[in-house]
Amino acid sequence: MEKRDLNLLNRIYQNAQIGMLSIDKVIKKTKDDSMKKLIKKQFDLYSKCADKCMGIAMSDNLEISGNNFFTKFRQTTMIYLSLWTNNTLRHIVEMMIQGTLMGIIDTIKAKKDYPTDREDINNLVVEFMKLQEDFFEKLKKLLAKV
Repeated sequence: MEKRDLNLLNRIYQNAQIGMLSIDKVIKKTKDDSMKKLIKKQFDLYSKCADKCMGIAMSDNLEISGNNFFTKFRQTTMIYLSLWTNNTLRHIVEMMIQGTLMGIIDTIKAKKDYPTDREDINNLVVEFMKLQEDFFEKLKKLLAKV
Protein backbone atom coordinates (compact mmCIF):
# COMPACT_ATOMS: atom_id res chain seq x y z
CA MET A 1 0.00 0.00 0.00
CA GLU A 2 1.31 3.42 -0.93
CA LYS A 3 1.43 6.29 1.54
CA ARG A 4 -1.36 8.16 -0.28
CA ASP A 5 -3.58 5.07 0.02
CA LEU A 6 -2.99 5.00 3.77
CA ASN A 7 -3.59 8.76 4.01
CA LEU A 8 -6.90 8.41 2.17
CA LEU A 9 -7.97 5.53 4.41
CA ASN A 10 -7.00 7.58 7.47
CA ARG A 11 -9.13 10.52 6.33
CA ILE A 12 -12.18 8.35 5.67
CA TYR A 13 -11.68 6.57 8.99
CA GLN A 14 -11.28 9.87 10.85
CA ASN A 15 -14.38 11.33 9.17
CA ALA A 16 -16.41 8.28 10.14
CA GLN A 17 -15.06 8.47 13.70
CA ILE A 18 -15.89 12.17 14.10
CA GLY A 19 -19.37 11.49 12.72
CA MET A 20 -19.83 8.73 15.28
CA LEU A 21 -18.52 10.94 18.09
CA SER A 22 -20.90 13.73 17.10
CA ILE A 23 -23.91 11.44 16.85
CA ASP A 24 -23.06 9.87 20.21
CA LYS A 25 -23.16 13.31 21.86
CA VAL A 26 -26.21 14.59 19.97
CA ILE A 27 -28.38 11.51 20.44
CA LYS A 28 -28.20 11.94 24.21
CA LYS A 29 -29.76 15.40 23.91
CA THR A 30 -32.35 14.49 21.26
CA LYS A 31 -35.90 14.05 22.47
CA ASP A 32 -37.50 13.29 19.10
CA ASP A 33 -37.76 9.55 18.49
CA SER A 34 -37.70 9.81 14.68
CA MET A 35 -34.52 11.89 14.85
CA LYS A 36 -32.96 9.39 17.25
CA LYS A 37 -33.80 6.57 14.85
CA LEU A 38 -32.35 8.46 11.87
CA ILE A 39 -29.06 9.36 13.54
CA LYS A 40 -28.70 5.92 15.12
CA LYS A 41 -28.92 4.40 11.65
CA GLN A 42 -26.30 6.88 10.43
CA PHE A 43 -24.08 5.98 13.39
CA ASP A 44 -24.28 2.33 12.36
CA LEU A 45 -23.36 3.20 8.75
CA TYR A 46 -20.36 5.25 9.90
CA SER A 47 -19.30 2.38 12.14
CA LYS A 48 -19.45 -0.12 9.27
CA CYS A 49 -17.39 2.23 7.10
CA ALA A 50 -14.79 2.68 9.83
CA ASP A 51 -14.61 -1.10 10.20
CA LYS A 52 -14.04 -1.46 6.45
CA CYS A 53 -11.17 1.05 6.65
CA MET A 54 -9.63 -0.98 9.46
CA GLY A 55 -10.11 -4.19 7.50
CA ILE A 56 -8.32 -2.84 4.42
CA ALA A 57 -5.46 -1.50 6.52
CA MET A 58 -5.12 -4.73 8.48
CA SER A 59 -5.05 -6.80 5.29
CA ASP A 60 -1.95 -4.79 4.34
CA ASN A 61 -0.50 -5.05 7.88
CA LEU A 62 -0.87 -1.31 8.42
CA GLU A 63 -2.37 0.78 11.17
CA ILE A 64 -4.69 3.67 10.58
CA SER A 65 -4.97 6.42 13.15
CA GLY A 66 -8.04 7.97 14.65
CA ASN A 67 -8.59 11.59 15.53
CA ASN A 68 -6.28 13.06 18.11
CA PHE A 69 -7.39 14.13 21.58
CA PHE A 70 -7.67 17.81 20.66
CA THR A 71 -9.92 17.13 17.67
CA LYS A 72 -12.21 15.01 19.82
CA PHE A 73 -12.18 17.54 22.65
CA ARG A 74 -12.92 20.45 20.31
CA GLN A 75 -15.77 18.59 18.63
CA THR A 76 -17.32 17.50 21.92
CA THR A 77 -17.04 20.98 23.40
CA MET A 78 -18.57 22.64 20.34
CA ILE A 79 -21.51 20.22 20.39
CA TYR A 80 -22.22 20.63 24.08
CA LEU A 81 -21.95 24.43 23.94
CA SER A 82 -24.24 24.59 20.94
CA LEU A 83 -26.80 22.28 22.53
CA TRP A 84 -26.58 24.11 25.83
CA THR A 85 -27.79 27.31 24.18
CA ASN A 86 -30.37 25.64 21.93
CA ASN A 87 -31.47 22.02 22.03
CA THR A 88 -34.53 22.29 19.78
CA LEU A 89 -35.03 19.67 17.09
CA ARG A 90 -34.55 22.33 14.42
CA HIS A 91 -31.17 23.33 15.84
CA ILE A 92 -30.07 19.71 16.18
CA VAL A 93 -30.98 19.05 12.55
CA GLU A 94 -29.07 22.18 11.49
CA MET A 95 -26.02 21.01 13.44
CA MET A 96 -26.18 17.58 11.83
CA ILE A 97 -26.50 19.15 8.37
CA GLN A 98 -23.47 21.35 8.97
CA GLY A 99 -21.41 18.45 10.28
CA THR A 100 -22.43 16.17 7.42
CA LEU A 101 -21.59 18.86 4.87
CA MET A 102 -18.16 19.27 6.48
CA GLY A 103 -17.66 15.52 6.14
CA ILE A 104 -18.68 15.61 2.47
CA ILE A 105 -16.28 18.47 1.77
CA ASP A 106 -13.43 16.74 3.57
CA THR A 107 -14.06 13.50 1.69
CA ILE A 108 -13.99 15.32 -1.67
CA LYS A 109 -10.72 17.01 -0.72
CA ALA A 110 -9.19 13.75 0.53
CA LYS A 111 -10.09 11.99 -2.71
CA LYS A 112 -8.36 14.77 -4.67
CA ASP A 113 -5.36 15.02 -2.34
CA TYR A 114 -4.71 11.27 -2.19
CA PRO A 115 -5.68 9.69 -5.52
CA THR A 116 -5.45 5.92 -5.56
CA ASP A 117 -5.57 3.16 -8.12
CA ARG A 118 -6.83 0.65 -5.56
CA GLU A 119 -10.34 -0.40 -6.39
CA ASP A 120 -11.19 -1.42 -2.82
CA ILE A 121 -10.28 2.01 -1.47
CA ASN A 122 -12.00 3.88 -4.29
CA ASN A 123 -15.15 1.81 -3.71
CA LEU A 124 -15.01 2.64 -0.02
CA VAL A 125 -14.68 6.36 -0.76
CA VAL A 126 -17.68 6.21 -3.12
CA GLU A 127 -19.69 4.30 -0.50
CA PHE A 128 -18.75 6.81 2.21
CA MET A 129 -19.69 9.76 0.02
CA LYS A 130 -23.03 8.18 -0.81
CA LEU A 131 -23.94 7.49 2.80
CA GLN A 132 -23.09 11.08 3.73
CA GLU A 133 -25.03 12.51 0.79
CA ASP A 134 -28.05 10.31 1.57
CA PHE A 135 -27.98 11.45 5.20
CA PHE A 136 -27.66 15.08 4.09
CA GLU A 137 -30.77 14.72 1.89
CA LYS A 138 -32.77 13.14 4.73
CA LEU A 139 -31.73 15.93 7.08
CA LYS A 140 -32.74 18.59 4.54
CA LYS A 141 -36.20 17.05 4.26
CA LEU A 142 -36.49 16.90 8.04
CA LEU A 143 -35.41 20.53 8.39
CA ALA A 144 -38.18 21.59 6.01
CA LYS A 145 -40.70 19.99 8.40
CA VAL A 146 -39.49 21.40 11.73
